[in-house]
Order: sequence, then C-alpha cells, then structure tokens
Amino acid sequence: MSLTTQLHRGDLGRWCDANLPGTAVLIRDVRRGLAAAGNPAPHVPGGRVPEEHWGTVAAAFRHRLGFLVEGSAPAAALLGAVRAGLAGREWAVRTQRAFPASAGTADNQWSPFRAGSRGWLDAARSDPVPAATHEPVLEEFVRRTGQYLREHAPAGTLGVPGAEAGIARSCWVFAVWETGSRDRFPADVAAALEGPGRAPEDLRRCVPDAAIADLVGLARLLHTGTALRDWRGGMPGGPAREPGPFGTARPVIVPHWAEADLLVDGALIEAKAAVRLDDAALARWLWELLACTWLDTQDRHGIRSVGLYLARHGVASNWDAAAFADTLLGGAGLADRGAREEFLRLARRAIAAEGAQPPAERTPRARTS
Repeated sequence: MSLTTQLHRGDLGRWCDANLPGTAVLIRDVRRGLAAAGNPAPHVPGGRVPEEHWGTVAAAFRHRLGFLVEGSAPAAALLGAVRAGLAGREWAVRTQRAFPASAGTADNQWSPFRAGSRGWLDAARSDPVPAATHEPVLEEFVRRTGQYLREHAPAGTLGVPGAEAGIARSCWVFAVWETGSRDRFPADVAAALEGPGRAPEDLRRCVPDAAIADLVGLARLLHTGTALRDWRGGMPGGPAREPGPFGTARPVIVPHWAEADLLVDGALIEAKAAVRLDDAALARWLWELLACTWLDTQDRHGIRSVGLYLARHGVASNWDAAAFADTLLGGAGLADRGAREEFLRLARRAIAAEGAQPPAERTPRARTS
C-alpha cells in the first residue's frame, strides 16, 4: 500500500472518515471556489478515449509540473525504468545529470526527502540488467527532453502550444515508465523498445494525439488561471520571481510510502487532473494534505499552508495549515489535543507493516515569540 491507498481503502481512511467532521466544510470551500470561477466545465479531450488515458495523462501532468517548478530530472520515471528492468541503477544516476540538481541538494547527493535525488533509487531493484540493451535509447530520450526544455520552456515557464505539445510527448512516455512494469506498458511502447535500431523518435511516436491535446489544454488552463501566478509570486507582498525554479517537485514525506506533488514557499500543493469531483474524491484529497502535513514530524519541509489545484478546472484552493487541520477536526483546537498523535500511531503501524520506515517522533516547532 501507500498513503493514497490507505486513505482510499485502509485503516487511515476509516480513521479520517470517523474523526474529521469538518471535511464537508472544506468541500464546500472548494465548491465555492469553483462557482466563483464561473463553475467552468472541466477540460476534457474531444471524442472517446480509452480508460487508461485518464491515469496516464494525470501522471504525465505531474511530470510537467515538476519540470515547471523545479526543472530537475523525472525521478519517478527513471526509477520506474529501473524497476521495469529496462536499465540499471547507474544508468539512472548518470541520466539524471541531463537536468539540474534537485532543489536544496548537490548533484546526486543522497537525500530521501527529495524525489529527484539518488535516495529514490533505494526502492529500485539491484539485479543487473542483461546487456543493458535499452539504456542507450532511454538515455538519449531523457537527454533530448532536457535539452528541449532548456530551449523552449526552462524551469519557471510554460512554452507556447507547439512547444508544450513536444513536452507532452516526453511527459506521457515518462508516465508510462513510472508504472515500473513492462506488463503495464502499452503494446506500441513495448514494441518501440524491442529490436535493433530503435531511436527516441520511436517512443515519441507512441503518444496518442488525444493525450497530447489534453496535456496542452491543461498547460493552457494553468497559464491563464491564477494558480501559477500565485505560485510564482513568492511570499505575499514580495516581488514576483524571475523565471527559474521556484519550488520542489514531488517532495517525499515518508520515503517509499508518501509524497506530495509540489512544495512552494512552505505551501504543500496537490494537483489533481480528475474530471469528476465527487465528494468522496475531494475528501480523500483533503485528508491526503492533512496526512502529509502531520507525517512531516521533523518539519523537514516547513509546511505552513496547503493547497488543492483542480487542473481540469484551472481552480486552486488554499488554506493555512493550522486552520485547515482545525477545521477538519471540527474546530476548538482539537489538532493539538491528541488527534494528530492518534493518527500518527495508526500511520506508523501501517507504514511499518508495509515495509517502509515510519517517521520519527514529532519535534515541536520552536516558538516565534
């Protein structure tokens, strides 16, 4: 399992359902935000698409956000390629150098709390890759993606629609690698990796037109909405940033068990590309934000606010982290009256049972006055 799975059908989800009566209040907050934005119809591709389109595009959009806010290597994709037996660990270490180092770390420095760091490879298989026949093509694919991003959409920027279409192709392929299993690869991707004479273009040709159009549309919504402006604007009242990295992509909360999408100036942000915004899904996303905040027991990420970005609507909701927890718990300061410790006790048992390292005991924040 993982945090996401636990919240969907595990003990942690049942705990949240029983102990977070303010969930409905925050769901109403989200829906008010949608209404204030004109209750826009969600961006969806034209025509019918296969069922796997939605999950792959959602994963691809997370990669696009990572390139936007941090610009570092697509670590989850590199890890997936190693897990799938397409390449070895040293290939992943070497290949990530096509991108800048992750925020806050030196090149290839081990840090389990940065998804773009070498620490992520702890979860990779260590078996040797026979003949490493896929490595040259995969490495060239990643290298060209890095070069394309530097030329057309460096960190902190979105490209013109034509450039975003090119980036979408790479992000979709990275999303396929991220599954970590060749059995889950689309047939044409698997075929593009077999036989002699394969090239990066063979992989890029596998990307469906509907996926490209969908990802370009999601980028356009992000560009025209207020979320990106707020993320790039720096601290409230401060000057807007120049183009460049402005956050951390996929910060690791519990290594190999829980991660978030973005961290910008102490704001933990989950970006969701779902079409249907039913209350059950919204509740789980809100619980995920709370869980990540609580599981950061050593305050490694300095989380001070949380946010939910609904990518298909271009709408963002944001809350102060302490007020968010208090509202979910029904008010009256219950977050500091045992609820968090009860949640953490349950979470530690689940994390240990699932083979990951539970977070250390909570370190109280230093007083500011």
